[in-house]
Amino acid sequence: MPPRLPRHARAVLLCASAAIFAPLFLACGGDDDASAGTPSADPSPSAANDVSASPMLTMPVSRFAVSQSDLGTAFIVDIPATLRLTADDYAKAPVFASVQEGQTLLKQWAYQGGYETGYTPEGREKAVLQGGFYSKIETHLFHDQDGAKKAFDRFASYLKATPGNQAQTTLPVGNQYAAFQRIEGKVPNSSVSSVFHYLLFRRGNLVAVVFTYGADGFMKIGTARDLANMVDQKALGNANAVEPTPASNYTPPATPKK
Repeated sequence: MPPRLPRHARAVLLCASAAIFAPLFLACGGDDDASAGTPSADPSPSAANDVSASPMLTMPVSRFAVSQSDLGTAFIVDIPATLRLTADDYAKAPVFASVQEGQTLLKQWAYQGGYETGYTPEGREKAVLQGGFYSKIETHLFHDQDGAKKAFDRFASYLKATPGNQAQTTLPVGNQYAAFQRIEGKVPNSSVSSVFHYLLFRRGNLVAVVFTYGADGFMKIGTARDLANMVDQKALGNANAVEPTPASNYTPPATPKK
């Protein structure tokens, strides 16, 4: 069973499902074997980020999210953690002191809607102990850049203030970005420490949150940055941005006999 996401990890992420994590790619570090499921969001990941590009994006925001086709067959979509978000939904996120505050701020920021999805690696915890990981990705759209900036600042401040979170340095992404790491607990059925990474960024009127969970020693902030860059390339128009189709790994329950 995937690890349950601790409350601190739900600082920005809304979903509190027990199946909160779906690992994105199994190989971390310098392994160039494509069959391992390592994403390659940018053919030149070391290229300078264009911080000046600020597109005005339109709904549906789900088309900017990382899709299963971006990651390959080594990953399974986390069905319970894949959903569209309204302002009423997202107002419940722990980043807000109360639902009322969330509703008020989201209205002020002219929140248009959001999308949340997650991926799990084949092999689950066994894969984690070999460098695999679970991930959650949120994409949020605002009416204009001003609202997105305010949301970014609030989310970043919350993550920065969360005890145990440590600021990280990584390659830039978007117009604004912030990255954090937290080491807490153990990978289930092991003595290996668990590590959480957050990459929050804004591109124009889009705010995205990437969250990864894996084993300390394998996972680095660059993994979350690679996933964030997939979202950013779609926002910039450098990669196909299409609405995701229903997950191929979902099997509807059998209809009970009457």
